[in-house]
Amino acid sequence: MKKWLTVMGSGALALTLAGCGETATPSEDTEPSEKSDLTLEELFAKTTAASEEAESFHMDMVTNQTMVMGPGMEMDMKMDMSMDVTLEPMAFYQTGTSEFISEDMEGMPAMETEMYYTPEGMFTYDPMMDAWFKMPADEMGELEAIMSMEQQSGDLSGQLEQLEAFQDDFTFEQTDDEFILTLDAAGEEYEKLISEQMGQMMGDAEMEMGAQELLAGMTINKVYYEIFIDKETLLPNTMNITMDFAMEMEGESMTIQSDIQSEYSGYNSIDAITVPAEILENAEEI
Repeated sequence: MKKWLTVMGSGALALTLAGCGETATPSEDTEPSEKSDLTLEELFAKTTAASEEAESFHMDMVTNQTMVMGPGMEMDMKMDMSMDVTLEPMAFYQTGTSEFISEDMEGMPAMETEMYYTPEGMFTYDPMMDAWFKMPADEMGELEAIMSMEQQSGDLSGQLEQLEAFQDDFTFEQTDDEFILTLDAAGEEYEKLISEQMGQMMGDAEMEMGAQELLAGMTINKVYYEIFIDKETLLPNTMNITMDFAMEMEGESMTIQSDIQSEYSGYNSIDAITVPAEILENAEEI
């Protein structure tokens, strides 16, 4: 599971290696004393080494999404999530809220979430029932597929690994404290990127076929990535993703605008994540 941070760092920089002999363009207010002469190739090597040594991190992620399914059929979704993650063994503790806003859901309160994922299993809290539940062992495979989707949404994992094909479209800049990688693009070539991401996340052949059917009618209007790498630690600080795309299937169309902002901190400072004994003893298996 070191792959989480290894790809977060090295995958993010691998996508820029087309201009591996170039240094980052300094911003106007970058102090001359803070200017880095690292090339992309050097930055890649150093970030890979730093990522391989990382054992844990904290992530805060905010997702805002608007879906329009036709005249008068619009839904807004907002998710605010925090996670403590350890990599060996793979485990996390997550809290957050999800809010859905539409005419049909007027007045619906935000849903609170809390969960643990450790080698002992997956445990989720239901605030409506004031009770903890455990995912059954025979469904852990399906859970891991869902986990993969969440991981690729929230960290720099599979998404950035696949961005290597678009390395020529990235800009490489620097400030006093950070390196900044930016992609601002649109077009048919990025439909393949979305297809590969969804196929890998879903995994199951039947689900993958369904994804391909959806993607056949997809139009990518905008793809925007912004990645901030800390100059001192050479680890990711922030990743912002914006996507605007349309889908058509069986004569019906939908447009989706999605904005994801992820911040990373607390590298190597997260203690071992354990499920409290009270939850282990009282959780009801679903």
